[in-house]
Amino acid sequence: MVLNISSLLSGEKSRLEIDYMLDVSANEMDGAINLSGVTFPSPAKVSGVITDNAGYMRLTLSVSLPYKTLCARCACNVEGEFAIDFERTVVPKGMVDDAEEKEEEFVVVENGMLDIDEQLSEILLLDFPTRVLCKEDCKGLCQKCGKDLNEGECDCPTTELNPAFAKLLSMFDEE
Repeated sequence: MVLNISSLLSGEKSRLEIDYMLDVSANEMDGAINLSGVTFPSPAKVSGVITDNAGYMRLTLSVSLPYKTLCARCACNVEGEFAIDFERTVVPKGMVDDAEEKEEEFVVVENGMLDIDEQLSEILLLDFPTRVLCKEDCKGLCQKCGKDLNEGECDCPTTELNPAFAKLLSMFDEE
């Protein structure tokens, strides 16, 4: 979303409320995350405020993004909502150079317009968890039979013979 903040820049207002939906399927973030099996059934809800305090402008946003994926341990369906807070200092174009802009946390206003979608998409992509679990103590699947261990134990033997001792054990079986 491109915001017109000229009323803040001119001093008419000291606060500008923000509330909109960010369609993540319309940018590169969706394709990158879908490689890991995550889908976004609805747009992200973005709400916040830009405040001007004697020329120091601050952007504060809360973003909430619903998602669907599979548990990384047991492969059951997981639905959730990923939420982040986003804060940046708002500066006019030319006040900071490109290297400083990337190093510090700024959003740049150009001709009274502020575009925040690119930075929001990047933050969502970088902060989204690489592994999602159905619950913290998910036991996963049995490596031998594939049973969901959250539903109960399987009948597979729990002790395994070290392959280095297999030859030695076969000698005892012969006697």
